[in-house]
Amino acid sequence: MNLTILAAIMGVTLVATAASGTVNVKDYGAKGDGVTDDSAAIQKALDYAGANHGGVVQLDAATYRIDRPLNVPEGVTLAGVWQAPHHAQLSNGTVFRVYAGRNDENGPPCIMLNASSAVKGITFFYPEQRIPGTIAYPYTIQGKGMHGSVLDCTFVNSYKAIDFGTYSNELHLIRNCFGCPLRIGIHIDKCTDIGRIENVHFNPHYWGRAGSEGVPEWGELIKYIGENLVAFEFARTDWEYVLNTFVFGAKVGYRFYNGPDGSVNGNFLGIGADWCARAVLVEQCQPPGLLITNGEFVGNDKTDIFMEVASTHSGVVQLSNCSFWGPASTIAKIDGTGTVSFNQCTFLNQGKNKDAFTIDALSGDINISNCRFWMDRPDIHLGKNVTTAVISGNRFNKAKRITNESAGDLQEGLNVVKK
Repeated sequence: MNLTILAAIMGVTLVATAASGTVNVKDYGAKGDGVTDDSAAIQKALDYAGANHGGVVQLDAATYRIDRPLNVPEGVTLAGVWQAPHHAQLSNGTVFRVYAGRNDENGPPCIMLNASSAVKGITFFYPEQRIPGTIAYPYTIQGKGMHGSVLDCTFVNSYKAIDFGTYSNELHLIRNCFGCPLRIGIHIDKCTDIGRIENVHFNPHYWGRAGSEGVPEWGELIKYIGENLVAFEFARTDWEYVLNTFVFGAKVGYRFYNGPDGSVNGNFLGIGADWCARAVLVEQCQPPGLLITNGEFVGNDKTDIFMEVASTHSGVVQLSNCSFWGPASTIAKIDGTGTVSFNQCTFLNQGKNKDAFTIDALSGDINISNCRFWMDRPDIHLGKNVTTAVISGNRFNKAKRITNESAGDLQEGLNVVKK
């Protein structure tokens, strides 16, 4: 073929590529061999996209070594080819072998997202991570500004996975993410407008079955995350929408607390915490409340309490159509001055302490309606600082066991006992 014609064809191809808004990191020197540090080459591609109206920086199905943090400019997507969890094969899809940030927990993240930027389709693996001998790393992904997105990513063994909380942010989107974080799964704070978290699943088998170097002994891994992992934690966020999320084996499944900028309200639908020391821990929330629907919560065999509402709580927690089951003794220990309600919930607390109350309310306003108490053991305790309580329409097993030490207003009725 005539070289002039060939050059013209190549030129057209290059223009078309530029016009499509997609650049490939290998055009900027990335090797993708898992050995060469590709940080600088990937950053060059990101900077080019950022300076040219945004677009997609494309990563091939390859393994990239990352020794230095990456910054995704405004309007840019860093995109791998992952479209399903790479559960037991780290040689498939787009994989980052992360060395950046070793022993610098509060340092810059592996990837920083800016306004309207995204990362998608990447599996993150830390080759030097070990249990025992755990190494602290900063967050794998951190975001700031409006409309940061983390999509279709696997966090094989991140020390801390995703952070939309260190910096002010709005309308973040975290969707279809999986992995085995060791200390924090998702941290949310400083969000002043409707963040969204959808279809996120944290389970130790994402590292335990990875088939990679350094996979810990299963019992050691379960013990570590059971003593250290807070899977989902929320401070200031205004109407967080959380849908179909799950964690197995954490110290705390869902933590709600008060940060310097305030606390949380939100809509939590179809959330699960299995085999956790505290499936739900509420330290504080906003007056509009936590709306928790269709939840599934399991305490493990080393804890006595599924759900704890702390003495610092003054907001509103509403649980509807939730199921609590497993080898812990008390479904909920409730303290503080706030309001806590259970409606159409199932309590199957099979713990060894048969003298423990299923619901132990020390203070606050309590509403328990249309729930099923499956176990033949003490059902409800109302402590002396409970201000009001409504207990109605519930089904108890063999006997109704309610101990009321409160001087507050108790309204009870339409409860039944299954002999």
